[in-house]
Amino acid sequence: MWTCTDVVGVMRDRGELWEPRPGLVSLRGDALELLHAIEALLAAVARAEGFPEWRLAPGLDLRTLSRARYFESFPQWLTAAGHLSDDTETLESVARSDDPASAAARALEPAECALSPALCYHTYARLAGSTMERARMTAHGTCWRHEGDRLRALERGWAFTMRELVVLGSPSEVDVFRRRGMALATELAGALGLDAEIVIATDPFFAPTARGMELLQKVKCLKHELMLPLGDGRQVAAASFNDHERFFGDAFDIRLVDGTAAASGCVAFGVERWLLAFLVAHGPYAADWPVIQSALTPSLSSAS
Repeated sequence: MWTCTDVVGVMRDRGELWEPRPGLVSLRGDALELLHAIEALLAAVARAEGFPEWRLAPGLDLRTLSRARYFESFPQWLTAAGHLSDDTETLESVARSDDPASAAARALEPAECALSPALCYHTYARLAGSTMERARMTAHGTCWRHEGDRLRALERGWAFTMRELVVLGSPSEVDVFRRRGMALATELAGALGLDAEIVIATDPFFAPTARGMELLQKVKCLKHELMLPLGDGRQVAAASFNDHERFFGDAFDIRLVDGTAAASGCVAFGVERWLLAFLVAHGPYAADWPVIQSALTPSLSSAS
């Protein structure tokens, strides 16, 4: 039985995985081809479900995150996007420094943007102030969440790849969407030969605000996660299914035609975690892998 430590070790030894910094993973070879196949499979599911694809900017204005109350909920994850001062004297001092990396770090201007911690925030910012009957989107991109000494290759990245699907509409539409997402993710796991378990979950809210928010989320069953095994009795959350109720509709003034704030929900897949779970289940050698294209079963490749 393989474990995540085993398969990551094999890929490192083969030169298929390396980390320029903890939590920043580079891939090549068979592992990269497998990652692309999983990404294509998730994109096909989103298309089959009728979600229009968005290509999103890699960062967000800090004011967007403030409007979403991100700093009250998850400030511990934030990664800012900064740039060097455009002052000529400062730039010359960096260029002439014996330690230009340290000099550049000291010369950074205060950040106005953050690298995206989740893709769904872009949706609410784009639709802010609008009135609609319903809206759908899907996107694939890099998310950034710095989790300190918890970072582990493929399992918990500082930067990692997400496929997200977002719905805005009535509370009942969000509920149907979220349940549909759970069914699709469970079927996808089975088609890939992965044992999956859906559990009620809570977000890791920042300590001063955590107690009430976690309790509300748990009591109302607003968040579920799909857990996949990593060996040695461990699991990883490879997908999440989230009901935001009317929180983002109120925060971004997104209204339904009847004047009420839109409800919203998102389904998110952590691509590297699916890759890791697949490698644990089937081993790190491509000759032992099932043909991943065959996972596109009829119910996954047709719209609901």
